[in-house]
Amino acid sequence: MNGYYANHDNGLNEVRNIISQKNSDDLQKLVNNHDEINKFISNLNEIQHMETIKESLKTSINRLAIENLDKEPVLSDEREKLREVYDELNKAKEEYNLVRQQYEEQIGENNPEMTWVLLQTAASELERATEETAEDFFYGAKSEEEVTEFERRFIEDRKRAHELKIKAEKFRDLLHISPGSSFLNAN
Repeated sequence: MNGYYANHDNGLNEVRNIISQKNSDDLQKLVNNHDEINKFISNLNEIQHMETIKESLKTSINRLAIENLDKEPVLSDEREKLREVYDELNKAKEEYNLVRQQYEEQIGENNPEMTWVLLQTAASELERATEETAEDFFYGAKSEEEVTEFERRFIEDRKRAHELKIKAEKFRDLLHISPGSSFLNAN
């Protein structure tokens, strides 16, 4: 026999024993009266045992439900705290993304390697411009006022070119020291 029938053998045996002890009149009364059948079934040990289990389960479920209801305020508070932490996390994430975006925009505009290249280029262009100005100056006759103006402008431009060149070299040295630069350290 499979497990279903094996579990109900005791109940069937009990019914057989009780029915075998009844006479035909009692059996006829039992068959014709639904209340007697219900009473007969409810008096069986197996059914009473099931009713006991049922009541025990009801009591246990009620107790668990009351415990759960008692925990509801704590659960609600914790849920609200979690929601607040989650909101704070989202706010911090948004702030981080904004700061990161601003940083990346600034880095894109002020890339150290690009700044170094621009300094170098500006110094070279200014130096070349002063050399061209000097070459142009030597052709043709000049008045003393033109000579004085040339001298003042040439000295200023040459000085600015040398300053830019020195700044570019110092900036390059700083980039070599800095761990954040990749372009110059790789060269």
